[in-house]
Amino acid sequence: MTIYYFTISVIAGLGFILTDKKKEKKKTVIYIILSFLILVFTASFRYAIGFDYFSYKNIYETISGLEFNDILNYYWKEPLFFILCKLFCILGCPYHLFLVFLNIFLISAVLWFVFNYSKIPWTSIYFYITLQFLAYNMNLLRQSVALTFFLFAYPFLKDKKIVPYTILIITGGMFHNTLLLLLPFYFLLTKKNTKKYTLLVILLSVLIYYFFDPFFSLIMPMLPEKYADYFDGYFWKPSTYVYVIPSALYCILIYLFRKRIRGDIQRSLYINSAIYNFIINLFITKHFILERFSVYPFAISLIAIPEIIYSYRRKGKKQTTSYYCVLILFILYGIAYFLFAAYKGFHNVYPYISLLDKSHSSPVN
Repeated sequence: MTIYYFTISVIAGLGFILTDKKKEKKKTVIYIILSFLILVFTASFRYAIGFDYFSYKNIYETISGLEFNDILNYYWKEPLFFILCKLFCILGCPYHLFLVFLNIFLISAVLWFVFNYSKIPWTSIYFYITLQFLAYNMNLLRQSVALTFFLFAYPFLKDKKIVPYTILIITGGMFHNTLLLLLPFYFLLTKKNTKKYTLLVILLSVLIYYFFDPFFSLIMPMLPEKYADYFDGYFWKPSTYVYVIPSALYCILIYLFRKRIRGDIQRSLYINSAIYNFIINLFITKHFILERFSVYPFAISLIAIPEIIYSYRRKGKKQTTSYYCVLILFILYGIAYFLFAAYKGFHNVYPYISLLDKSHSSPVN
């Protein structure tokens, strides 16, 4: 666990020292580069952690023996990840080198998003680790790539440009079909948040929750065959309500600070994404596998929380007590989320196992 505590401390400490008191573009760029190097190292130097680590290793080795025609025949619904694997196989890259390049892409995309849309970049990177997005990247590779396409699509969602948004979502969906859920969310996330709308969403959610299994049995035949394996497996089992607490707290925090968010669309995006994140997490008490859909609306937290904190800043003057109180409140939320995730073993990335641990455990010839 030491590497996680070290990474969180260094990234938060450097960010606060270099960029918090005076926002200078040069210092922010330097900080982003340093964060990039630390995060890529952390994600790439791991070994055998992440539930799907060896599954993806097996996929990568299997793809090396297939032709492109075979890939398009077998994986035609989600071909892009497997085509990417094949291209790296052609270049002669071993699996771990493929992971390094993939981590570079995933983390670059997140830092691009943070640099362009976060009011306080260092807090976004802190929450990227503590709210389990880094852990997600170290486990669910295909869906993590799909998530980056949602981040790329965010400016078009915010500006209500449906064509480029749709193109990016469909492209990302060819890495992992779950992203296609975000097509209707173009309308749901930007819908003006009113008391009537919130009440309607809650009532519909309660109704669907109560009748979920018979409702799902109707749409199950329309799902890809590969998902049939989940229905009797471990991840189809219900989760306990304790796993819903982090998303409930986030939803409450965003709602309590909603008046600090400027702009109607921005406010609606942040509040609606928090509500839908909570609702989706609530449904894991029916079937745990549904948790993976929540990562998309929850990703907006990387810019929503910093914007709330930033609203308490005073330009050119000493920061107020309110600013530091709100900052500490969200920092504590982040570390509490991290400790909870580590205790529960989210994504099987806790404790950290490095390549050095692998070499130390290998028999001496």
